[in-house]
Amino acid sequence: MRKVFLFMVFFVFVFHNTSKAQFKIKGKVVTKQNSPLAYGEVILFSQESVQLKTILTDEMGEFSIETIRGEYKLEINQFKQVLFTKNLELSADINLGIVEVAAVNDLGIVNISKRRPIVERKIDRLVFNVENTINSVGGDALEALKITPGISVRNETVTIIGKQSVRVLVDDKVIELATEDLASFLRSIPADNIKSIEVITNPPARYDAAGGSGLINIRLKKAQADTWNLSLGTSYLLRQEKGEGGVTGNFMYNKNKLSLSSSLNYRNGGESYNYQDYMTFPSELWNTKQVFRRDYKRLNGVLGAQVVAMPKWVIGFQYIANINRTNATRNTKSLVYVANNNKAFNEILALNTAVQKPEFNSLNLYNEIKIDTAGKKIILNLDYFKYNNNDTRPYIGTSVIDNPYSIQYFRGINDNAQVTNNYAGKIDVELPSKWANWSAGTKISISETDNKILAFNSGLVNASIKDMPQIGYRFNYKEDVQALYFSGNKKFNSKFDAQIGLRMEATQTKSFNAHSNQYLAYNYTKLFPTINLAYVSSENSTYRFSYGRRLARPNYAELNPNVTYITPFLTVRGNQLLRPYFVDNFELIYSYKKLESNFFYSAEKDVFNQIALPDLNNNDISLVYQNIYNFKRYGFIETYTFDKIGWWSSNNLLNINYLTTKTIALSANDINGLNAYFRSNNDFNLTKAKTFLFNLSFDYFIAGNYGIDKIKPFTITSFAIQYLLLGKDLRINFRANDIFKTDKYRFASTINGVHRNSNYYFDSRQFQLSINYKFGSNKVNIKKRQTANEDERARTGN
Repeated sequence: MRKVFLFMVFFVFVFHNTSKAQFKIKGKVVTKQNSPLAYGEVILFSQESVQLKTILTDEMGEFSIETIRGEYKLEINQFKQVLFTKNLELSADINLGIVEVAAVNDLGIVNISKRRPIVERKIDRLVFNVENTINSVGGDALEALKITPGISVRNETVTIIGKQSVRVLVDDKVIELATEDLASFLRSIPADNIKSIEVITNPPARYDAAGGSGLINIRLKKAQADTWNLSLGTSYLLRQEKGEGGVTGNFMYNKNKLSLSSSLNYRNGGESYNYQDYMTFPSELWNTKQVFRRDYKRLNGVLGAQVVAMPKWVIGFQYIANINRTNATRNTKSLVYVANNNKAFNEILALNTAVQKPEFNSLNLYNEIKIDTAGKKIILNLDYFKYNNNDTRPYIGTSVIDNPYSIQYFRGINDNAQVTNNYAGKIDVELPSKWANWSAGTKISISETDNKILAFNSGLVNASIKDMPQIGYRFNYKEDVQALYFSGNKKFNSKFDAQIGLRMEATQTKSFNAHSNQYLAYNYTKLFPTINLAYVSSENSTYRFSYGRRLARPNYAELNPNVTYITPFLTVRGNQLLRPYFVDNFELIYSYKKLESNFFYSAEKDVFNQIALPDLNNNDISLVYQNIYNFKRYGFIETYTFDKIGWWSSNNLLNINYLTTKTIALSANDINGLNAYFRSNNDFNLTKAKTFLFNLSFDYFIAGNYGIDKIKPFTITSFAIQYLLLGKDLRINFRANDIFKTDKYRFASTINGVHRNSNYYFDSRQFQLSINYKFGSNKVNIKKRQTANEDERARTGN
């Protein structure tokens, strides 16, 4: 740590004394009626959209900002609405003169002349402005991800289309949860509380290297300056068997030196999934049907505060709590046939139940210290999260053979009490200068997860089981990560922009499985370079190139060797031996007006995934995680936004890629071939006042393969209707997802000569009615306003 500290001091000293020549940007903002726009927000952004300075126009609509030489974006806002934007190359004083905006100020009510586009492309990420969409209203974060360009959500697993694993962040903080727990967490965040979703395929060096194909960063809404508002909402969602009721509240306040934001969301409902698998063994055919039903109660709360303690010191915190209570049942029926015989000779019935109580608590403490007025600053983040889950899974069943008649019984239980703690500290130093914008930083993360396991499995016996004496053992996993990074962004001229970075991460892991008495230690240090280049060839054409090296670490559930029995012949378990895998991502992006072409290549080595391993001796199936694939992907993504008609806007995406697969230490049929996917999302304004809105979306997975699985086509058709009342403060929304019930996951594979054909349905047809009312104050009291609280926390880009 002493070397890290000296490293930071060195860079602060070097760049603190770079040239500080200041230039002015000034102008006067008036309305269409030639009236001064008083107290409008004038915001200066860097080219990476990092907010640098904010001031207010005076009573005459005039403003003046001082800053150093460089490339910037100037934005004029009023009451959350963007009225004017302009890119500036500052090498001398600039007088914009009269800036005319189409705004009407009447006691805080504004007629919008311009709002942020739904999709924005920046040098290192795609930004999807959820708050401007119709289809996400009344939904949750997982629903919002489903309509985010470039994102796919299948079986509650979130991925980037055409790529592999990703990491999900909320306000730049990684959510360290397994797939099922992460999905529950995302379902507890109302989409109405989300400002934007960032898709970062080659993240800058300041982000952790984990997340094989990139990061998905969910940004929650924050209070605007000198306002307060409270929104209350309720919703009801109907699925194929059960419904869900939900209530949500969101409060925001920003005045003088204090900014507060809080939300509370509660949902109570149920869902059901249907699974069907055909397993063809050399001498038998197994037809297994599972009906999985889950009832849940989800409570999510977020509380954040930020205070300007001193003119150059901002402190804040954010607390996130997520509490779930889940009761589930899984009815399983397996029919076993002899080859070429249509009558089953063996019927296996099982009833599994599960009671889960996962809880997630996260606390972030934030400090920002400004070194000077040119944008140099030090940002300190201290983070802690705790995740615990008491998971109980008893099961019982019978195996009946038809001729000659015989019956056997089985019973068991599996309890897993998991506790995970993580402590992390991070220092970022931002050092903008005349020549380039630099940043450097360090991070230390300490994680430990402890599993207390109690298990009993009777196997097949001839009499019903009364007692279940459980055997206890523990699985412990520790992971420490230390990181250093350096990054720079240089705007060479009005046409060429470059962002480069290098991150080093050292990782030490230890795990101990008391059941097998197996102790493992794995240490490694790796470098992760990133490059992002942008060239503007003309006003409408931009070329971008990016490269990044990433890794994907197994999560705690995937490492846990605990065995869960569905039947004596079907089990699920993790793998203590899992290793991280590494990914090299290349992208070339060409943008012309509203059309974007993204050509990409990725190489993924040692990819781990869950695989169904058959045992040919007794026809058992074990679902286990293993490092099993080497992948290479070649493809392109074409996106087009149509907004030439005032009442209709359409965002469209086509992805075609070719995937080659090489299995590792596995006797399976590799599948190489094309993947093709199309999505169209359309918004319609049905009234001039924009109070009656309609959305229609369509997804078509044309063809695909993954590893050893050949995936069959599917489609999803959805729509949403939104009606705004009472000055648009009352919002009534109706959503229908997968209305034709065609979103089915069907795939086939062959392992060790055993062919598997599967058909899964995840209860995706849903109908939801939601009502939300927002009230508050947009009036400002400029006389009492302190300029120190105009700076918002900026933690993206470099």
